[in-house]
Amino acid sequence: MKWALGIIALTAIAGCTTAPKKETTYTPPAPVETAPEPASSAIDYNALQNHLHMDRERESLGYSEKSFNTCDAGYGYSRSQNCHKEHFVVIHFRLLCRDSEGTISTVLTEDDVRPLDRRTVRWSLKGTQGTVQTDNDGYGQIVTAANLSQKTQRLRLAVGNEFLYMRANEIQKVITPQPWCNQY
Repeated sequence: MKWALGIIALTAIAGCTTAPKKETTYTPPAPVETAPEPASSAIDYNALQNHLHMDRERESLGYSEKSFNTCDAGYGYSRSQNCHKEHFVVIHFRLLCRDSEGTISTVLTEDDVRPLDRRTVRWSLKGTQGTVQTDNDGYGQIVTAANLSQKTQRLRLAVGNEFLYMRANEIQKVITPQPWCNQY
């Protein structure tokens, strides 16, 4: 019985003692080093548009595209590195708005609509985006270049909170409902 009391006493003493805590300090993970992004060269789209003979009157609405070799182009493209074929895209459009909302069954005339003049239009086309300003008559021009043809891609146009989607090769004159008239 003495040995049982001794074991109980040892257990009680051992139960009350705890191992000393190890001090731990938090070490944040080391930052992951990434390769620097290559500096993108500024492409002179206006000069390239002229070089590719893709200038046209603002009233010539619609989509046009021409493929070109980047090393033959210049205007911001390298003449010797990363040579590849790209598609130069020019889209002329006109934005007009009407004073009514919803579906209508009457044919609209020029007297029934007004141009979305001097408006900033945000556009996006298959990962490429930008802004363009319409002129006094609601005409705008999008100019960009892409690795693949953009004809059948969805083009998004937005003015203020309003936006629409159309296939890039189908956009020409767009008559929008009344909420577009008030967006700035």
